[in-house]
Amino acid sequence: MKVRIIALIIFCTKFLSAQFADYVNPFIGTDGHGHTFPGPCYPFGMVQLSPDTRLEGWDGCSGYHYSDSLIYGFSHTHLSGTGVGDYCDILIMPGSKKLTKLDLESSYFPSRFQKRNESASPGLYQVFLDDPKIKVKLTTTLRTGLHEYSFNDSTFSWVVIDLKHRDKILHAGFDEKNRIQISGHRTSSSWAKEQNVFFSLKFSQNVSQYIYSNDSLRLFCIFKNLPSNKLSIQCAISSVDIQGAKNNLNAEWMNFRFESTYKNCLYQWNKMLSRIQIKDTNTYLKKLKTIFYTSLYHTLIHPSLYQDADQRYRGMDYKIHLGSKKTPRYTVFSLWDTYRAAHPLYQLIYPEFNYCFAKTFLEQYKECGRLPVWELSNYETYCMIGNHSIPVLANVFLSQTKKFYLDASEVISAMEGTFEKNYSNIKEFKQGYIAMENGAESVSKTIENALDYYAYNLIKKSKNQEHKYYQNLYNPETGFFQPKQNCSFTKIFDPYEVNFNYTEANAWQYLFGAHHDINGMIDCFHRDKVHDKTKVKNIAPHPLERKLDSLFRTSSRMTGREQADITGLLGQYAHGNEPSHHDAYLYNYCNRNDKTQMYVTRIMNNFYTDKADGLCGNEDCGQMSAWYVFSAMGFYPVNPVTSKFQSGFPLFNTVEIRIPGQKKIKIERNNYKRKFFVSRLSINDDDIHSEFSIHSGDQIKFYYDSKNYLQLDPPVATTTDKYIPVPYKLGGDEVFDDSTFLELKGFSPSGIEYSIDSAFKTKYNYKIPIAIKNEGSYYFRYKQNQEENNLNQMQKVVFTKKPVGFFHHTETAYDPQYAAGGGNALFDGLKGSMDFRDGRWQGFRGKDVIVQIKITNPEKINGIKVRCLQDQNSWIILPELIKVFVSNDGYNYSREDLITHNIPKNTNESVDHVFTTEKVKGSKFIELKILNSGTLPDWHISSGKNSWIFIDEIIIY
Repeated sequence: MKVRIIALIIFCTKFLSAQFADYVNPFIGTDGHGHTFPGPCYPFGMVQLSPDTRLEGWDGCSGYHYSDSLIYGFSHTHLSGTGVGDYCDILIMPGSKKLTKLDLESSYFPSRFQKRNESASPGLYQVFLDDPKIKVKLTTTLRTGLHEYSFNDSTFSWVVIDLKHRDKILHAGFDEKNRIQISGHRTSSSWAKEQNVFFSLKFSQNVSQYIYSNDSLRLFCIFKNLPSNKLSIQCAISSVDIQGAKNNLNAEWMNFRFESTYKNCLYQWNKMLSRIQIKDTNTYLKKLKTIFYTSLYHTLIHPSLYQDADQRYRGMDYKIHLGSKKTPRYTVFSLWDTYRAAHPLYQLIYPEFNYCFAKTFLEQYKECGRLPVWELSNYETYCMIGNHSIPVLANVFLSQTKKFYLDASEVISAMEGTFEKNYSNIKEFKQGYIAMENGAESVSKTIENALDYYAYNLIKKSKNQEHKYYQNLYNPETGFFQPKQNCSFTKIFDPYEVNFNYTEANAWQYLFGAHHDINGMIDCFHRDKVHDKTKVKNIAPHPLERKLDSLFRTSSRMTGREQADITGLLGQYAHGNEPSHHDAYLYNYCNRNDKTQMYVTRIMNNFYTDKADGLCGNEDCGQMSAWYVFSAMGFYPVNPVTSKFQSGFPLFNTVEIRIPGQKKIKIERNNYKRKFFVSRLSINDDDIHSEFSIHSGDQIKFYYDSKNYLQLDPPVATTTDKYIPVPYKLGGDEVFDDSTFLELKGFSPSGIEYSIDSAFKTKYNYKIPIAIKNEGSYYFRYKQNQEENNLNQMQKVVFTKKPVGFFHHTETAYDPQYAAGGGNALFDGLKGSMDFRDGRWQGFRGKDVIVQIKITNPEKINGIKVRCLQDQNSWIILPELIKVFVSNDGYNYSREDLITHNIPKNTNESVDHVFTTEKVKGSKFIELKILNSGTLPDWHISSGKNSWIFIDEIIIY
């Protein structure tokens, strides 16, 4: 192996003629909310060696932020662009002052640095540390990091190896050491609840003395009189064991030859970046090339290699497995983000890697019984919604060749096994849609589950219509996908409101979420009863164009809860978060490619720059950058499963795609000359008027015109596109006093039938609203018609009589985000689930809750129950206690009870508790003072912040 590396180093001196890495600026995305890091790594490499400048906080997710002026050290793992922090393992920091006992007890030894003394490029990071006066150079191999520290004075020099940095430590230690080599381990808990990192490192000079910190989690390695004042360290990591780390170090040992190591890493980057070659030589395009190649660079950081040089890896079952050299194991799969464009980019440009990712998914299924959602270091974080490894797997399967073969039965089995795990409320989704009371983010889950089933049905060749179920949440009265509760669209609805019915978004940003079924969305829009209420001049005739115009032209204001991810706004289009990414290309489906070109160009120009804050939102493991790479080449995969693309507006005159083993693909702009519109598109001289595929050797040409734009055919409709949304409750109160009614609405000409039993033994034709006087359930469906294949989806609506015998008033105002239906929510007889986002719980932040009750017949009351929720991960803590006061006149109160509990605040799972008192018998007036537990405790990740009280329900018995 060493011989091969040396041979490669010799070959690397003959660099590729085009240095595409010269256009990469790793600082792009490190400012603002991009959450990237500047340090070196291999393409899809195991190690990401980078400076750590921030210890916590959302903008410290990657460990680095451009605005910082202190460096705490250099660690070997980092996440690129995520919205949750983790990694930053095995921190090393050099120093040069004489250590005191006080120093040995210090947590960190940060150094100031100047931006003018910091630089980064692919494979190389350099900085001068002001305080110890040390020049730092970093580079990497595939599984190791190489440090080079140049001291101004090495009379007394040292490095500290920190195993305690950032994350909670489950166990860690320095297991082996001698004068030149140290090995150890760190098992930490953060986003990944059990992450194992083993390491082995070698120094270029002997250590003269080792000193441990008091907790033995930091080791000071002291050197005296370093030759040339220079110290080098090569550190390998492994998820398997110390021997795995040693094997990685030996297999990639560079003997401290920094320049050769760097050139090797740079060569690997140029080789990967050169698969897309921009041939334009105009100097004014340098800025655009920088944005483009930095974007491509960012797409190649994650997923990350997770298999050692001896082919071993740690699986999802935490067992050690022997992997394949041809298809090694990878980790860091941000699939809710990357299924949209990053994986389609890999399939087009780096198919051998996407095949390895797909093989990783299938092996993970064997180990834990499900495909990954958001896998991180062999731990399933279950972050985000959906099961979006399924569309990625489907895309690889549908694009496979003899070289990259996937077995259909294995793929189908993995998909079906994943659905059976019921993540993302699959069970409820299979009934037609997810109701608000059955799961948080119900609208987004319904839409995205439909996409996953679309991908599955393509592989299965099934005619089932789960991919259409999202239509059941489209409300033609408002013109949006809207949550349903008890078979009825929610009465209070604001499309600008960010709430827990949508995933990191509002109704506007999920209006076009079903990007697997454009015809189906158009069918929904055709059902609109009113035009959009936003003031749009010259309303377009096509409903899709009308909706898109409204999206981009409406106000950018938002209401509801704060959501830091929603950035990069054009109207309500949010480029800083993924659900919007395909929206501009949807104009193609109503033959308005001119608007696609206009908005795509505007997004590229406004939300991508060559500065450190050049990304408008989280980079998200390559997705934000993949959008730019595709769009700059002139096309985008609106449907991420089929490897077909929609035309846009290319930025460059000539782009060549060079994939090993394939013929060159060439993309050209013909007669551009700053003309505004793409007016014609051809592939191999055949005109294109719809979505298109790209194959080896294709010659793609965009022609331009000053007035005319590309004419596109409407999407082809098929018989399987026919779907009739289920009927729903249009009117009638769920909770009522004496009587209410049931009004139904449907879309089938066959009409609606209803029954009071689920078997429909006795059924009635629905004609007019039904009078309801008693509590109970009603069942309704369309009349059976063999031509309509979704009519078996029976709906169940439940009516509940409001509890009587008292009047109530909640003196404390609830938070509007958690209104649970308003003033009657605490006494409506409807019980919330264990999920605080289900629309039943009422929330109060940072204050006590005072509730006053007047009893109509005091002699009939026996007691009161108050049900509260705890979910400390969401800042919801059980009340400290409840004080109970009683009065006979409503003015003079005396305390009758003090209700406490013994449930600790640090429960990992959600728990509910019912506070009960019977010391209110015979009382006409009752006052409850529900005491907030105070700010979040010191051990909490958000210590010092105000906690919440969540209540549902208060029961008088």
